[in-house]
Amino acid sequence: MELGGFYYKSGQKIASNTAGVVPDYYVDMFQPFLNNIPPRAIAEVRAVMEADLGQPIEEVFSYFDETPIGCASIGQTHRAVLRSTGERVVVKVMNPEAERTFRGDVFALKTLVDAFMPQVAPAFDEIAKQFATEFDYRREAQNAIDVRTNLQASPFRDRVVVPRVYQGMCSKRVMVMEEIFPSTPLHHALDAQAATLAKQRGVSKAEFIRTEKARIEREAFEAAKRGQLVRQVSANTYDKYIQAQRAKRRLVSVWRTTWNATVGLVSRSWRYDKALSATDDVLVPINAARLVDDLLAVHGYEVLVNGCFNADPHPGNVLYIDGKLGLIDYGQVKRLSDRERLDLARFMLLVDAAIKLDPRTDAHADKAAHARARACIAKAVFDLGVKTEHSDPDVAYEMNVVYYGRMDAAWLYPRNVIQWTDWIESRDSMKDITEVEHVVMVNMVGMMLRGLGEMLQQSRNLALCWRPFARQALQEKGLLEGVEKEIAAWYQKCE
Repeated sequence: MELGGFYYKSGQKIASNTAGVVPDYYVDMFQPFLNNIPPRAIAEVRAVMEADLGQPIEEVFSYFDETPIGCASIGQTHRAVLRSTGERVVVKVMNPEAERTFRGDVFALKTLVDAFMPQVAPAFDEIAKQFATEFDYRREAQNAIDVRTNLQASPFRDRVVVPRVYQGMCSKRVMVMEEIFPSTPLHHALDAQAATLAKQRGVSKAEFIRTEKARIEREAFEAAKRGQLVRQVSANTYDKYIQAQRAKRRLVSVWRTTWNATVGLVSRSWRYDKALSATDDVLVPINAARLVDDLLAVHGYEVLVNGCFNADPHPGNVLYIDGKLGLIDYGQVKRLSDRERLDLARFMLLVDAAIKLDPRTDAHADKAAHARARACIAKAVFDLGVKTEHSDPDVAYEMNVVYYGRMDAAWLYPRNVIQWTDWIESRDSMKDITEVEHVVMVNMVGMMLRGLGEMLQQSRNLALCWRPFARQALQEKGLLEGVEKEIAAWYQKCE
């Protein structure tokens, strides 16, 4: 069976070609500042920690790994063990110059954006503002505590892990939290999966990724010509394949051990190299369908039910644990008022219902009902406070059924996401998002997560995935019936 579509930007954020109002060239501006930065000298790290903790490192930690596990201009992270309890922890230490450097960089980038890419200037301003909240780890610690508390009281408490924060050890520049162990960053796990498949096919990982990406795009657009989606592997099918591969791995391990203990004893030339893992060539894949479903569900619950969500859920902030997901890094948490949350919940139900009436979904859909759905979506968009150059209702509809609904090739054909974004912007560009800054961050979250799904050949309709949480949020406030009547009116007026 083909289990394609692998994440191929190891170590980078996955805003990539899926960000809608935030295309590649925009997000990549931040990459030199955020990722792949040489570590700070350990003497500087020690000085910051001891100044903020008020005592030598050795009195707090029985072990402190001087080699960081991650570096960025904002700060870097180190593994450690608490002297008082023996617990494994991760320590984030801020670069003393981070905030000053960031503000200078943003000023320079803002000048370039205004001059050469004015169409993304509103989104740039909002996301730059969001990044600027990362310069106080006490805020991030409280964010992590709030998200963890919310999810522990949610239906996802047994499926996701948010690290516990040691709030008494957190300061503006130092943050100490539980290490989720053992675990693997999701982008590393997907990268390793791609490497294994490349090895099986006898090609380099780079070549495998290149050909796989081309195959996925080709198949998606061939299907889109017929108004269809590429057949996707379901979570249950993945489970069956995973079980079979695990059984195969066990058998291979037993077979090789037996071989080495019998034939291998006669001649070392007949032994399998001990350096070669007995299971290297047996792929037990990640259940991509369940992974995408869980990530979308958790963040939909955070947005629409809790009103408190991580606005930066890229794969580097997701840890892969067998059977669970670890969610880390809460520097960019966005909080919604009840009004904002409920407006979004209503909007999700409207988009979900409108997509079902769209001829691209149902060729036999009632045209009059569809026209009323389009008008309703456009009005809802402008009622939220979105402002565009021409207030074009058709553009408002197209923009939002993609941003909050479907972004697969069957919906965008004959354009890809970047071409589609440019096309939308050329028709009616964003003018002012002052009143809807929160919507930009919700849009980014949805685009990031569905972008991961597209790479794993798991296309998703965001409004459909978030529909249960939208209904829950509205039901709790007694507003669901009103929205259902609003949708029903699209059909009733056509009779």
